[in-house]
Amino acid sequence: MEYKISELADKAGVTKRTIHYYISKGLLLPPEGEGVNSTYNDEHLNRLLLIKKLQSEYMPLNKIREYILEGKEKTKETVKKQNDNREIYIRENICNIFEIHYPQENGEKYKHIIENVKKYVEKMMED
Repeated sequence: MEYKISELADKAGVTKRTIHYYISKGLLLPPEGEGVNSTYNDEHLNRLLLIKKLQSEYMPLNKIREYILEGKEKTKETVKKQNDNREIYIRENICNIFEIHYPQENGEKYKHIIENVKKYVEKMMED
């Protein structure tokens, strides 16, 4: 199926600006045609949905780009099976206003830094 950019954005639940950004970063292929006549297809839609899925799992865009470029884009079942091969990120909420994200593998290595950041933010929120 073919889509105009606004149709694609609506179907994927993103903004047109996000689509342009992903194209500029190599996460999404450019559309067919140029200007007003440019069109997107189901491959674009599926890629956007994959990007959103990986972001919901706290994978940063640079890792998503590597993931896509390595040819690991497969069906949803295969993606779930590959979960063990992907880097897992920890998300911590601080004072209900800040979040920090760090790779799980570095959690122990940098535990003192993470704790200091959390204490610093908490202290700043008290002032």
